[in-house]
Amino acid sequence: MTRKQRLAQLQDGRCWDMVIIGGGITGAGILKLASQLKLKVLLLEQKDFAWGSSSRSSKMVHGGLRYMAQGQVKLTLESVRERQKLLSEAQDLVTSQSFVMSHYKGEFPWPWLFNALLAIYDVFAGIRAHKFWSKVKFLSLVPKVKEQKLLGGSQFSDALTEDARLVQRLLQEAKLLGAQALNYAKVQELITSGDRVTGVKVQAQGCASPLDIKAKVVINATGAWSDSLTVNKQAAPFKMRPLRGSHIILPSWRLPAASVVSVLHPDDKRPVQIYPWQNVTVVGTTDVEHNRDLELEPKISRQEFDYLLRCIDHQFPALKITAQDVISSYAGVRPVIASGGLIAPSKEKREHGIWQSPGLLTVAGGKLTTFKLIARQVLAELQDELGLEPDLPEQPIFEKHGDNDRQPILNLPRHIQKQVHACYGVLSRAFSEQMLAGDKSKMLCQTISYSRHIRAELVWAAKYEQVLHLDDLLLRRTRLGNVLPHGALDYLDEIKELCAGFLPWDDSRWQLEIQRYRRIWQENYSCPEGCYDNGLDKSPHVTAVPVTQQ
Repeated sequence: MTRKQRLAQLQDGRCWDMVIIGGGITGAGILKLASQLKLKVLLLEQKDFAWGSSSRSSKMVHGGLRYMAQGQVKLTLESVRERQKLLSEAQDLVTSQSFVMSHYKGEFPWPWLFNALLAIYDVFAGIRAHKFWSKVKFLSLVPKVKEQKLLGGSQFSDALTEDARLVQRLLQEAKLLGAQALNYAKVQELITSGDRVTGVKVQAQGCASPLDIKAKVVINATGAWSDSLTVNKQAAPFKMRPLRGSHIILPSWRLPAASVVSVLHPDDKRPVQIYPWQNVTVVGTTDVEHNRDLELEPKISRQEFDYLLRCIDHQFPALKITAQDVISSYAGVRPVIASGGLIAPSKEKREHGIWQSPGLLTVAGGKLTTFKLIARQVLAELQDELGLEPDLPEQPIFEKHGDNDRQPILNLPRHIQKQVHACYGVLSRAFSEQMLAGDKSKMLCQTISYSRHIRAELVWAAKYEQVLHLDDLLLRRTRLGNVLPHGALDYLDEIKELCAGFLPWDDSRWQLEIQRYRRIWQENYSCPEGCYDNGLDKSPHVTAVPVTQQ
């Protein structure tokens, strides 16, 4: 559907079974499950889908060993079990990943203690996937790691994903089942009748005046913004504590990582991860108070940037990584529910909460890994209001591939086939038939520089995935702006040529979009002001070196 058609559907006066506010992983998960239950459901997002926390996470689908160590056993158990389900249901999109932890003489964690923790972790998952490696063997697994006092290292298994694409997969499959989702549609207020919420007033980009939309129930799934959406400006029954997690991205040739390397930071002993993602290496995360206006893009601070560089230097001193090696940065705001008191950010619990009042249900907190569990609990709370069966059927959150969907695509290399299946799921066959056939197929199958993205992904996104701005395309539909030097600005002419026929932008609009994107990237995704040695150079000295595809 075109945006004009989507807006027309919002204006037809229908009463939706459910309106979901928030286009992150929680809202998308609820949308998908509700559509599987054949409800008439609409999702509204004030900015772009996954604009907030769900495109800026650490990309890890994991139980969280540190949560178990802090006594949050229930959260860890739930997360590990959900991880195993996603590894089965979201093949190619959620993938198993090796993790390692170095052990040093006289330093925590001691090998026997850490492996005892891993044994419990594996019991939760119903697998055995941990092992201790001696120093010699560990150095072959993690070359260039600090050797002084090294005893060896522990290896275990968790999972990684592409978080923004996880959201897109849920949205596209929900829409195939009859659901609707609209980005750049800001809910201005809740509509009430007496004490009951009966709908929302929304201002959507492309619509001259606000729309009143009726619903049997409204879901507030706005993450860090959750306590700002209340009935008649009453105080929320909970308080959000926005905590910022920031990351830096380096070329994989400069900081090679086959496994996720978990490091206890020398300053505060917090775990920081160094890991492979999208043919680059990511380092993060921090955990600090976020006091900036939530309507603005979060960005890494100079203190966080230096903190992450110190962590790299602590674990890989021989590599001599500096600010000039950094390709880009990104920061996200975690939707953490405040527990009260003067508790350190990293000690706050990551569990979710659900609150219900007439016509309105609010869900906040939680982890990326548990989005399906959260969606089931939300729908269970609404069984009576929506006429659902007492026990919701257990079914995969992602649609099962048909035989044709999983067949080899043309003569594409295996890594590109996996990329297509990861991004499009049951639409993989449609993607290949539309994008990868015909005279331009050879060109569209090529990756852009050393990224994992093929040109056809840009065309498909421009055509079908509600791209309203250039940053939607380069920071969320694809990750070119994150993984290529200078935010992929050097490739904008090529991107314009590929996508111009599918975006309703004239040359003037293109120039405005390029200016907008350049400003967003420089302010929020580059390195902090003054982080380079000479204090003048504002761009990293990185060279695009091709990556050998696995």
